Amino acid sequence: MLLSLRHPFPDATLGVWKIEEAEAFFFRDLPLSAGEQAELELLKAPRRMEWLAARWLLHKLSGAPQRLPLAKDAFSKPFFPGHEELACSLSHSRGLVGALMVRNCRQEAAFGLDLQVLVAKMPALAHKFVNEAEQDAAAQFPASAYMDILHIYWTAKEALYKAYGLKALDFKEHLHIDLDNWDGQTGGGTGTITKGEFTRAFDLYLEKIQLPETDNEAAIVCVCAPKL
Repeated sequence: MLLSLRHPFPDATLGVWKIEEAEAFFFRDLPLSAGEQAELELLKAPRRMEWLAARWLLHKLSGAPQRLPLAKDAFSKPFFPGHEELACSLSHSRGLVGALMVRNCRQEAAFGLDLQVLVAKMPALAHKFVNEAEQDAAAQFPASAYMDILHIYWTAKEALYKAYGLKALDFKEHLHIDLDNWDGQTGGGTGTITKGEFTRAFDLYLEKIQLPETDNEAAIVCVCAPKL
């Protein structure tokens, strides 16, 4: 089930899908390379379903009549071989999958997507990824928004981590989030990666998606794009 279809940045399409289908549904229009088939065979449910659904959704967002081959670099970042003008990012959480398709990319442009269903344990984990400045900023929001803000920090930093693509980042030390606004449903801000002499800033698109047929389950989605 398609929950959300957005264009968070120019030439970027974001889709979020709730898995309700059988495997056979996602195999339609989804020919796999030998490498992808081998990767899939190593996965168990529900991760297997999320893997299939995310790639199926990415193919649908591409609008291509036939699926464009998808590969991974040495750091497991997905890319389209032979199509440097295209970029993508994938994410999954508890039966939800997200796909980001970007066209007309500038050379060496980097994008990231992350989504996370809200989980009660996030406050207990916050000390691992929220720095002091971010904690102070979170305190400026109403107490009722605290869980959302923690999930925003988490998804934003995961998205930045994916955009960076080289791993070896400390979420507290190297990744910094500044929220410009958050109205409880959508928002934006700036994410900055700082490691040694490397510094790069990204624009953030943030959205809270309510899951259907539930009273209290929702997910936070974040996309990061290079700041112009």
